[in-house]
Amino acid sequence: MPKNRQLQDVIMGHHIRDGGVDTADLSSSVTDVLADKVVEVTTAGGAASEALTVAGVTTASKIIATLKDDGSNNVTIKTAKATGANAVTVVFSGDPGNDAIVAILAF
Repeated sequence: MPKNRQLQDVIMGHHIRDGGVDTADLSSSVTDVLADKVVEVTTAGGAASEALTVAGVTTASKIIATLKDDGSNNVTIKTAKATGANAVTVVFSGDPGNDAIVAILAF
């Protein structure tokens, strides 16, 4: 059976039947964009810019960061980027204090 016919049998409306697609069905162009690292890091505080340790990140990594908890200082994230080996620098709207939790996805 042609591959596209198999996928038609799996995709029903806007849903994919449980167990209908596995990694062997995905092309490398799809698997290449799956996150390499997913971590949560608690801020140390002291400045609006903070370098967070994320093992495995390189300067070529793409970063998506969001606040799981904006902490007692109620900050927002302005920017987040990989700045070195194992380092993601996040710029906040102000000092995040020592209790903001940043969720980071690295690709």
